[in-house]
Amino acid sequence: MTDDPEPSEDTGQKPVIQFGCGQKEAAAGGGSEGAVPCRRRRHPMRRMILLSVLFVLLALGIGFWVRYLNPYETDMNEVGYVVDLKKQGVLFKTWEGQMIVRSALVDSTKTYSRDFTFSVDRDELARRLSEFKGTAIPVKVTYKRYWGMLPWRGANTCIVTEVEPQR
Repeated sequence: MTDDPEPSEDTGQKPVIQFGCGQKEAAAGGGSEGAVPCRRRRHPMRRMILLSVLFVLLALGIGFWVRYLNPYETDMNEVGYVVDLKKQGVLFKTWEGQMIVRSALVDSTKTYSRDFTFSVDRDELARRLSEFKGTAIPVKVTYKRYWGMLPWRGANTCIVTEVEPQR
């Protein structure tokens, strides 16, 4: 008797080397129950594309916030006479007003250039302004000015925040 190992049966298949995909976790045991699942390789540009999309979305969000949600002038004041105040709009009904500025009436050297147009986003401020419409009582309005307008906020970039009569 010799110590030679018994010859194995040759099935005719060549051995296949697998790196991580489908290897058995334990040397013992048969079948595929110990196989490591394959991880699909990702495209090398996937991370770059994802970061680029996130950067563009962040830039668009910041741009929207600066243009529409962040006022660039706050606590601005105008004193004048309310000429017109109406609720208008097709989809969003907003209060739109017009006021003759007192400084334009007092200065006789310049020609009258414009009325002050504004939007009111709260109903109680609109009611207070409508009390002074056409009464020749000067009103001081405090407002914020935005770069852009939103349809539910009004048709103007000036949004009135406070109203007080000047007697």
